[in-house]
Amino acid sequence: MTEGPAAVVRAIIAAREDNDLDAGLRRIAPDSLDQGRRVSREDWRRKWEHMLTDSPDLEVVTEHSVENGEWVANRYTIRGTHTGERFEIHGMDMVRVRDGQLVEHWVFAEPLPNGGS
Repeated sequence: MTEGPAAVVRAIIAAREDNDLDAGLRRIAPDSLDQGRRVSREDWRRKWEHMLTDSPDLEVVTEHSVENGEWVANRYTIRGTHTGERFEIHGMDMVRVRDGQLVEHWVFAEPLPNGGS
């Protein structure tokens, strides 16, 4: 049986936090949508590398998940250090998973303090 959407998202987050980007990328379809834009796995890699460069201690804690078929909605607390200062922000996303791979991602999060990216 294929993993549910919440399990796939947890695996992607864990791989990214373990700095095993390849393991996370295997959980993403070669051609997916991120915020409505068609992206490749290499686009995801660049996004994650940028995030980890800006906040090497980035931590994403899933506070709540709700699954419905191919979709999972998640509420997060995101912590880390950016421009030398600790931050804690909150966000939500919706992820669609097919055949054990992320195929669509939508996210909304509070902005980083100090106008960060």
